[in-house]
Amino acid sequence: MKSWLRLLRVSLAPSAAADAIAGLVFGHGGLPIDPRAWWLVGASLGVYHGALVLNDWHDRRHDAHTRGSRPIPSGAISAASALALAIGLFAAGIVCAFLVSPSVAAWMSVVALSAVVYDVAGRGPWLGPILLATCRAGNLGAGIFVAHQSGVLDVPVTLACVAPLLYGAYVFHVSRLGRFEDGEDLHDLARRPRALLIVAALCLAALALTPAPTPAHIRWVAVVLALAGGFGLVRAALTREPWTRAGVERAMGLALRRLLVASAVVALLGVRSDAYAGAVAASVILLGFPLSHALRRVAPPS
Repeated sequence: MKSWLRLLRVSLAPSAAADAIAGLVFGHGGLPIDPRAWWLVGASLGVYHGALVLNDWHDRRHDAHTRGSRPIPSGAISAASALALAIGLFAAGIVCAFLVSPSVAAWMSVVALSAVVYDVAGRGPWLGPILLATCRAGNLGAGIFVAHQSGVLDVPVTLACVAPLLYGAYVFHVSRLGRFEDGEDLHDLARRPRALLIVAALCLAALALTPAPTPAHIRWVAVVLALAGGFGLVRAALTREPWTRAGVERAMGLALRRLLVASAVVALLGVRSDAYAGAVAASVILLGFPLSHALRRVAPPS
């Protein structure tokens, strides 16, 4: 069982669920009235973890030389079983999306296709981060799309796209940082991580300024939360120690944990008249921190 949990990387589940929750709350201006909308959380988890398993299946031969303790190269889980699980998770995710609506199933199919392309062919220095950013932006944007399809989105579509785009920009720069963790682009190791972290912090701060009819006092809470999350990234960027792969790995962990902060900020911006709903959604998202930390003891995120 532990090997399966490691393959699924269940400690990352709170981040995938947070995307869906934040998008739904932002798009609906509070909690969705139609309970079918919440199937989107299952869709997000299915597609996200299906992509993680497919990634390990595709990398199994490379991992056999570099990370032999992973579930597939170690022999704990067969390659065929892992592939079947990945396909099953993708299918379950699309079915959950279909239970919201056929158009949402089409949306999540595009997200899933982007993830598959990344897993099997999209590892370039620019294509890889772009595909990852597309997946996460699409995951967040799915909840906003649900609201738009339901006719309850009270923000112009062009402005509603700002939050997913900024979120995607954050993921893009963090993904670029991750290339140093994997031993790629090492010729830029002396300077590039600092710039990537600072730009990621700026994307997080800008997220709190996303156009939306959010009450001023809630907006300030979102701004403070975003600045607090960005402060840690800037502090890591300004370290005086020379950058090493180990240092990049620590910075990556810090940046990935900020994904929950970003989702919580988006959820707060979804407050229109029901501040209680926004506070509850943001609190549930931030509870992902202790949950993810506890799950890391069983299934590390990488």
